[in-house]
Amino acid sequence: MFFLYLLLWVIFSMRISAGIMVAGAIISIAVYRFACTHLDYKITNDYKLIRKGFLAIQYAFIFLWEATKSVVVVLHMAFSPKVTMKPQIKYFRTDLKTNPAMVILANSVTLMPGSVVVALENGQYCIHCLDPSLVADIENSAPVRQLRKFEE
Repeated sequence: MFFLYLLLWVIFSMRISAGIMVAGAIISIAVYRFACTHLDYKITNDYKLIRKGFLAIQYAFIFLWEATKSVVVVLHMAFSPKVTMKPQIKYFRTDLKTNPAMVILANSVTLMPGSVVVALENGQYCIHCLDPSLVADIENSAPVRQLRKFEE
């Protein structure tokens, strides 16, 4: 959190010099110490924040990879005269525990080409997809596994 305070100090001062960095470091230490003593902030929260940041970056790459694969499949379906689309509604349930993780998964599935989350109730998803292959084994897909790590 100290580095976040220092980064905010540099951003708000709009320039970098030795004096600004020294003043920023002193003020950041003071604010960090205040947060630790009076706001029940713990240094273990910094480790959790860093870990979740790395997991979020990993999730972004996983999402981009899955979206790219989905784009290829949908383009193949759209431009291939031999392939027929078989739209269907699929219901599935995940073991995600937190609402933010469930909503992130729902939004991610909706952002994928060829699929839309129609409903999400009590951890059960209702997805409309252009083809069953687009949501095959979604319960154990890479984004779901990454979100499980994020919940730990």
